[in-house]
Amino acid sequence: MNKNDHLEMLVQKKLFQPHTHQIRTLPFLATTDHQLPQGRDQIRGSGVLFSQMVLDAVRSGGIWIMMQDYNGVKADRPGDIVTFAQINTVDWLSGDQIQVNIELTHWGKIDPVQNKRSDQYLTANPFPLWQTNQTMNADDRLVVRLKQWQAEYAHLQQAQDVRHTSANDPCWLCWRWLELLPLPICTKQKLLKKPGPSLCLRYIKKMIHQSDRYTGLLR
Repeated sequence: MNKNDHLEMLVQKKLFQPHTHQIRTLPFLATTDHQLPQGRDQIRGSGVLFSQMVLDAVRSGGIWIMMQDYNGVKADRPGDIVTFAQINTVDWLSGDQIQVNIELTHWGKIDPVQNKRSDQYLTANPFPLWQTNQTMNADDRLVVRLKQWQAEYAHLQQAQDVRHTSANDPCWLCWRWLELLPLPICTKQKLLKKPGPSLCLRYIKKMIHQSDRYTGLLR
């Protein structure tokens, strides 16, 4: 059995489970896909550095996903929010790139004291996910517009976590919109650091309302 076969067996058996209540030093990936909790996604790459990152992530039990904009600016300061991704499967050979299926389960705040083994590792503290008893109405503009987008661009989407597929959950709804909207990283970080989704909901509703008004004027 070669190294890749052995690693694939470890991933398939899920021997590495996330520990959600402790500081963790893990490999990290800075990406312009701002992946947030309670979803599933896929990351792809090639080359020696990406391969080593995937190997280290499997051995470490997961990876931190860091926000990056298209100019290369990263949300890498102490206190910035990163998302924990558990690796479910790794496809090393089927395509031109390595395909890594991940499940986004929780998030953390970047720790000011880094226990780095190299520049590819990041230390973050657990940060509680939003909790709310609020429920969104089915005819709420944010709910309707998200469902419209999902229907139109379903071919571009990865399967969402089956445990959280309800757009009636304000937390889930905010995370999906923040993944979609091309907002500055600093704005997304400011919203995510709040103790709940209320400010995020108001902000996104205002954006959608302004967009609808502008579209209406163009017509």
